[in-house]
Amino acid sequence: MARRKEHTHDEIRAMATAAVLRHLEVEPLDSLSLRKVAAAIGYVPSTLVNLFGSYQGLLLAVAEQTLDELYRRLAAKAQAFQDHASQDHASQDLAVQSQASESSQLEAMATAYQQFAFDQPRAFQLVFELKATEEQGLSDHHAQLIAQLFGLIESCLARLLPELSAEQLLLASRALWGGVHGLVSLALDDKLFAPGIGIEQAISHHLAVQLKGLGYDKEALCC
Repeated sequence: MARRKEHTHDEIRAMATAAVLRHLEVEPLDSLSLRKVAAAIGYVPSTLVNLFGSYQGLLLAVAEQTLDELYRRLAAKAQAFQDHASQDHASQDLAVQSQASESSQLEAMATAYQQFAFDQPRAFQLVFELKATEEQGLSDHHAQLIAQLFGLIESCLARLLPELSAEQLLLASRALWGGVHGLVSLALDDKLFAPGIGIEQAISHHLAVQLKGLGYDKEALCC
């Protein structure tokens, strides 16, 4: 058992969230408990209650860490496409080329989202299945992480469809990504029920249909 004050509060928080994530790599959440997490890092459960407020608070902290990593993966994909577009000086009209890049960027982010879910399925599911208690609620940081994740989608749509208002962008980003999330969740549970159709193909089709419905015509731009 670790001695009192052997670690700082921040270190203990990091140790606890890391212990939960390690567990989720191999075992389901329902086989974990606050006592098991405390034992894994050499502290008593009351220490974790003091730091996180409750077991639910600990899981919310894990969800925040997972959201942050998910954001970083999608942001990296988005940045890679922006860098590529800025360096590409092909003869194709630059405005057309830019819009095609934004469309491809959405697909790349959706693919990264799907890959993250399949790499870390239990951590991914925790983020969306976990509910905050009425007393505790979601922290401002948690809400900010969700907002910045959707911000990536909104920014891409704003460049792709500049005629959309802020309210339309908000709705479009949620509807578009809600479909991506739904397809990924079904595929995770092996309930896509589409023989011969892979999750990547389903996501690509969904994005194409949604974008066309919003007024983006990729075929017209590319011809």
